[in-house]
Amino acid sequence: MRLLKTVFVTLFFITAITFAIKNQESVSLQYYFVNEVLTMPLFLLVFISILLGILIAGFGCVFTSFKLKQEIKRQQKTILELEDELNSLRNLPIMESKQPYE
Repeated sequence: MRLLKTVFVTLFFITAITFAIKNQESVSLQYYFVNEVLTMPLFLLVFISILLGILIAGFGCVFTSFKLKQEIKRQQKTILELEDELNSLRNLPIMESKQPYE
């Protein structure tokens, strides 16, 4: 498994390096509220876009994970309360009914 991971990471870096070498052309980037025109290599623009996407997705996963942990704690508390109730019902004495079975 470790070898497979190493191979994939190596292939990723080789692909990223060759992409950077092949896409050295400069691109001009003008955004809505920026008066200046930014000039940067194309590969850098692509890498920054990918990095921003990863960061946004990561924050979404952290938020979802936090909500799920809260839900798990709430469910565990409910389980403990129900188990306590079940144990108290099991410990109740059995009362005999006054009417005979027919």
